[in-house]
Amino acid sequence: RAKLNSMNSVVTTPVVPGNPQGGSLSVSAGSQPANSLAPQSASRVPFTTVVLTAGSSDVTVNSLTVERVGLMQDAAFSGVVLLKSDGTQIGIAKTLNSNHEAMVGEPWVIEAGTSQTVTVAGNMNSSLSSYAGQVGGLNVVAVNTSASVAGSLPVMGAQHTVNASLTLGTSQLAVS
Repeated sequence: RAKLNSMNSVVTTPVVPGNPQGGSLSVSAGSQPANSLAPQSASRVPFTTVVLTAGSSDVTVNSLTVERVGLMQDAAFSGVVLLKSDGTQIGIAKTLNSNHEAMVGEPWVIEAGTSQTVTVAGNMNSSLSSYAGQVGGLNVVAVNTSASVAGSLPVMGAQHTVNASLTLGTSQLAVS
């Protein structure tokens, strides 16, 4: 574990007032979603919002490390995704590992002097009857980048309650 921790490229320090410098990245909590329900088969249920701000040079973010917290079991999720503020998914859905964590997203660049808001969302399994009533969240515990990182981690978001009784509607696109 010590060897793995030493190989981690994430540095977390207390929030530094003002703008980040040079090849650095500031991490802060965004406006968090309200605590709500996580119905079975729901996709992209928003859990945690994070604002990433680059310093005076572009910063490549490789991924965010997300940890499942609370009494909700990992199996309630079919996957965890990272979304840009316009709803575009960054990378593919990832499953939680034995430490209740997943590295979500794929490398993307935050341009110098700009901020990007990203949301960690969960795709819920199609059968949640075994997990009904469980409550949990997805916290951001690390930002994986070679840049120096300033901010307070973890960033904690909403705590949703698993719901197995709601039925989500479906639609079908057809050309006539």
